[in-house]
Amino acid sequence: MSTLWREALLEHNSFNYRQMSTTLPVSTPTELHLQPCKHQVAGHLFEEGKAGSLVDEKGHFYKPVQNGPRGRREREFYERVRSELRAEKAARLRLAAQASVSEDVSDEDDQTSVSGRSDDESDAQTKLPFSVRNAAMLATVPRFFGVVEMDNVTLLELEDVAKRYRHPSIIDIKLGFRTWYPTADQRYIDKCKAKDASTTQAALGFKICGMQVYRACQRGYWRASKRWCKQLPQDAVNKALIRFANNEAGLRPIDIFGGRSGSIAQLQQLEQWFQTQREFFFYSSSVLIIYEGDAETAEEARVTIKLVDFAHTFPSDGRKDTNFVAGITALIDGLTNVLTLDYHDCLM
Repeated sequence: MSTLWREALLEHNSFNYRQMSTTLPVSTPTELHLQPCKHQVAGHLFEEGKAGSLVDEKGHFYKPVQNGPRGRREREFYERVRSELRAEKAARLRLAAQASVSEDVSDEDDQTSVSGRSDDESDAQTKLPFSVRNAAMLATVPRFFGVVEMDNVTLLELEDVAKRYRHPSIIDIKLGFRTWYPTADQRYIDKCKAKDASTTQAALGFKICGMQVYRACQRGYWRASKRWCKQLPQDAVNKALIRFANNEAGLRPIDIFGGRSGSIAQLQQLEQWFQTQREFFFYSSSVLIIYEGDAETAEEARVTIKLVDFAHTFPSDGRKDTNFVAGITALIDGLTNVLTLDYHDCLM
């Protein structure tokens, strides 16, 4: 483990999150004030003695890039999204520049041009800009700021999705009935199949990987351990989801999962995108559901979902990602079912 992460681990173990300063060897040297991410609920965690993620005061999240093809795939996914958006922005600027020198075009010509485009609507749909055809995905993927090198470790500099919350309650749910990808070697496939079968992944199409819930009355968090999540039986998932939605300050499952801006509605928008997108396969990716832990109403909760973990993301070559679609649908059905239950009985 590198010097920086040994220092961060010591910081975590002593529960003293004072700032650590380090200078990054990047093109423009920048001093960042980093500390261990206190709100990471799954993945590599400092309390497990591993190189966990870091955050800064600006609202950026620094995720260590895994060695080998996993890290390369995740980095390439973020870089592709960024490059597509940059290319699109450049194209818009070029069009704006061309329009500024074409002001002598008549209204009649404009109307003829528009009419001509509408006659070929089906072709236009296949040529929609990246940000338009992937709007639902872009709304849920954390913003990517680049890659930095620090203390011989490569990190993805991402949006800290918990930054805007005072007391973020977060659940990490891995989606899909299978977590292995077809091109993996048989040993890896067998390993994933065994894991999926031993949890709710294969049976339900999703698995709770971690969560923390802010308890307003206690002014502190309840956190699920990895062991707790792995051993969670299928018949206890509803109770776990209800437990996540209960902050002891008046919120109910309907406030977190239901409503026009709740997690079900947001997941349905993402599901619609997955039903039509033919650019990516997502294996072993997760959805985060986040809300304000000390909120008393649905409006104050400001529920949001984020799509994370892209180490097993591949080009789909024009094919539908049926596995991930099935996982999202299963989670939507699961959350919808929770809303029909008497949550008071489930908390007893």
